[in-house]
Parts: sequence; structure tokens; C-alpha cells
Amino acid sequence: MKSRSAWTGLWLSLMILCSVSSFAQDKRTIKGIVLDEQNEPVIGATVVLKGDASVGTITDYDGNFTLNVPGNVRSVVVSYVGMEVQEVSIQGKNNVVVVLKDNALQIEDVVVIGYGKQKKESIVGAIVQASGKDLERAGGVSSIGATLTGNVPGVVTTSSTGAPGDEDPRILIRGQSSWNNSEPLILVDGIERPMSSVDISSVESISILKDASATAVFGVKGANGVILITTKRGSEGKASISIGANTTMKVPSRLPGKYDSYDALRIRNMAIERELGLNPESWQDYRPQEIIDKYRNPANLEEKERYPNVDWADEIFEKFAMSYNANINVSGGTSFVKYFASADFLHEGDLLKHWGIAGDIRRDMALTA
Repeated sequence: MKSRSAWTGLWLSLMILCSVSSFAQDKRTIKGIVLDEQNEPVIGATVVLKGDASVGTITDYDGNFTLNVPGNVRSVVVSYVGMEVQEVSIQGKNNVVVVLKDNALQIEDVVVIGYGKQKKESIVGAIVQASGKDLERAGGVSSIGATLTGNVPGVVTTSSTGAPGDEDPRILIRGQSSWNNSEPLILVDGIERPMSSVDISSVESISILKDASATAVFGVKGANGVILITTKRGSEGKASISIGANTTMKVPSRLPGKYDSYDALRIRNMAIERELGLNPESWQDYRPQEIIDKYRNPANLEEKERYPNVDWADEIFEKFAMSYNANINVSGGTSFVKYFASADFLHEGDLLKHWGIAGDIRRDMALTA
């Protein structure tokens, strides 16, 4: 019995040694290099076995890696922050070259902060953006401030004048914070400038910084919020020319109906006649009918001047006014330099009539550029 047990133990030991030897011979070494799209080495990229992330390595300073893999493994997975994960086949290969592509979704998901950009995931402040295409949808509007109305949450715009060239509204971010100046800080490409100095077609994006954590970098000037306007930039390629033009007609939305002098005085006489019982003293304001008739049918120039009958709505307002806006953009560049140039012309019409010093000279439109 002891002899049989000894032979059985010896047989099992030989089988285990053969299995270990066979497993050791089944492993192989894979070497490779990980590059980006510019053929630069990717430092710290992760290389793991497909289906077993516990076995892996990372690339060195030159982007090289070495990995011992079992013979039955056919592919490895290479990943790096900001780049697309790539599965690489190693079947029948001992050396591989891996080129990782940039993850466009992660790269483009950035927001403007102060004087640069930062990934949106790392922003804890209240920031909202609007693109230049969104602003251009507001047809017939020449002011960037007016295009923000209804397009950006948390922004309130009010306009107290419709004078041509003075259409920039008052902007409040998250309400009025003080009785004094509550308007936000406006920066165009990092420089404090008025909105009216920028044409809508030249705007790439607008960022609205609304709370203290987002505006802290601007100090006390950003206490009421900050509006960051980023203009368009050139891109590498052939010169691209873009031309745009639009025309707007302005008409009074509604004017109140008014009686002329004749009808107004006649109705006033009727009211006096009916209230004499209560206010006898109102009789002194009563005008004879022959006087009232002179407002409508004056006999001569003297009566026409003494009894005027003027339609002030017709004298003050134009029937309509026209506005014209044209722009041309040129952009392009090379790997060495990129350019973007823009020229625009704005002609704003006014519904109010204007008279020059000479008397009958009327200026129908105000020109702004």
C-alpha cells in the first residue's frame, strides 16, 4: 500500500511540473510605443489586457511599454485622458505601434473663464454661453445687447430709448443688486469695451458669468456679473470670404387715435351743456360754434395761425424708416499665422422726423457706423 501511494504522489508531482512548464512557455513579451496624432510620444498611457484590467502597464517618458501576456490573449486596450480608447490586436505580433486620437467631445467641452479657457467639468460657478449663430437669428437687430433678450437665462434687458445708434439696452444679471450702477462688466477679447463697438457677425461666442465663484477673478468690477465676448478667429486653410446684408423696415406699431381741434372743442361744448346743472361756472369755457368752425375752415392766413388744427402724429412721425446692415469677413491662415478681418456698415433709420437749421431741410435717417 505504501509503495502504491508513493507512486501516485510522484505521478501527480510530475503532472504539476509539466503544467507549470507548459504555462511558462505559453507566455510572451509584447513591446510597443504609443503616439498621438502629431507623432509625439504619449507619456503615462495605460495598456491592459482585454478582459483583464488587472494585468497591465503604463508608457514611459518616450511612450514605450513592455507587457508579458499569456499566449491566448489576442488584444490589449490602450487609453489616455482626453483621447479615445483604442483596442489593438497583438495576434502574431511582438512589436506594436499605437496612435491615439484626440477625443473631440472632451476637447470642445470647454468654457471661457476670465482670460483663458477651462474644462466645463471643473467649473462650479454659474456660467452660460450663447454662440454667434444664436445671436444672428435675431433678425433686424443691430445691438448685441438686444439679441441677448430671451436667449440667455438669468439676464434681464430693458430699453428706454429707440434712438438710432443708442439701442444698447440696460442689462441686469440676476436682478438689481444695488441702487447705484448694477450693470455687468463687459470684456471683448479680454479688453473692457462697449458692446456697440462689435458687430454681431464678428462674434464667436458670449459667456455670461453670473455668481461670485465665477466672477472672483475680476475683483470688485465683476460684482454685478461679467459678459465675455469672444470674436471670431482665423483657421488654417485657404482664404474664406463671407458677405452678408440685411434690410429692416420700421413702422410705428400703433398710434393712439386723436380728435382734431374742431371735434375736440365741439365735444367739449356738449360736455359743458350737460354739466351746467352741477357746475354753472363751466359756462365761461364754452366756445361759440362760429369760432369752432374757424379751426376747420379758416377764412385767411391770420385765422389759420390763430386757430390751428395740427395732426401732430403725422407731423412728428415718418410713415416708415429703413435700416441697412452689411458686413464682409475674410479668414484663413497657415500653420505659421492665422487671420480674421471684418468690416461692417450700419445705417439706422429713425421714425421721428428731423428738421435742419435751414427750416425745410429734413434729415430722415441717422447714420451710425
